[in-house]
Amino acid sequence: MTVRLQPLRPRTAALLAASLVSAVALAGCGSGGDPAADDVTSPAAGGPAASAAGTEIPAQEQDTAVAALVPKEFRDKGTVTVASDASYPPMEFMASDGQTVVGLDPDLGKALGEVMGLKVTIVNSQFDAIIPGLSAGKFDIGMSGFNDTEERRKILDFVDYYKGGSSFFAKSGGVVVKTLDDLCGHRVAVQKGTVQQDDVTAQDAKCKSAGQKSVDLQVYPDQAAANLALVSGRADVSIADTPIAAYQVAQSGGQFALTGDEYGVVMHGIAAPKGSGLVKPLTAALDTLMKSGAYQKILDKWGIGHTKLDAPLVNGAEPQQ
Repeated sequence: MTVRLQPLRPRTAALLAASLVSAVALAGCGSGGDPAADDVTSPAAGGPAASAAGTEIPAQEQDTAVAALVPKEFRDKGTVTVASDASYPPMEFMASDGQTVVGLDPDLGKALGEVMGLKVTIVNSQFDAIIPGLSAGKFDIGMSGFNDTEERRKILDFVDYYKGGSSFFAKSGGVVVKTLDDLCGHRVAVQKGTVQQDDVTAQDAKCKSAGQKSVDLQVYPDQAAANLALVSGRADVSIADTPIAAYQVAQSGGQFALTGDEYGVVMHGIAAPKGSGLVKPLTAALDTLMKSGAYQKILDKWGIGHTKLDAPLVNGAEPQQ
């Protein structure tokens, strides 16, 4: 299907341009030094994207039945640590104060924590460091637009909360890319550790085997840096999850445009290490938010209400009772 820009809340062109500049300036937020923990129970602070996204989501009541499913170690410490790459709006990004992580995942994580009776602490981490960090026990769960894939399921379980594919975007008036096959001979900017990096790597091999020009794959530490490659002319096109690609376009003040077809629609999930005991309470908490309407409000707030699921899934399937 042809990707159409999903409507977000209106804003002026000047404000959109300022948002893009802000995103580019934050290109290194998730990639240097020690990750800074941000308590997402605090109100989202400022920033044009945050202020235009709508009112705050009301606090959720603790569900005693759901809280009883939380493993004792988490109930005892009263908190859960969530790893996110705060360079991937609208899923997660830095507010204008440079300290607070805002976005869909922080909003949803906070609401899930409230239902489970836990305080949620967001830790800003480079995307490709999240899965190793989960395996090493550095983080409890990961919420950063994770594609729920068979490969990742070998070491993680996923509580799926939305569905979506990948989309291409380029400078307005630039190259037209309809499918992965059109990437041969083009310079493509992607974020490190993403499925899009794998997709372009595979496509490059196909281009070469067909005797066509290779793909100049450019891998950046975060999406903001990939955006900068487009702005500066170092890259012709970028690929990201469709909600993220659409958001980059909406924030660009006309500099970017979606191009071609969405591909590879998959489930996206909250990642938890196998054996953590968190899958059942997370699934139950998400089900509670879906039934109360809070889940839909959070998705709508960040412009991706069309990606909703009717019920939580675990590793792409209905959870076992």
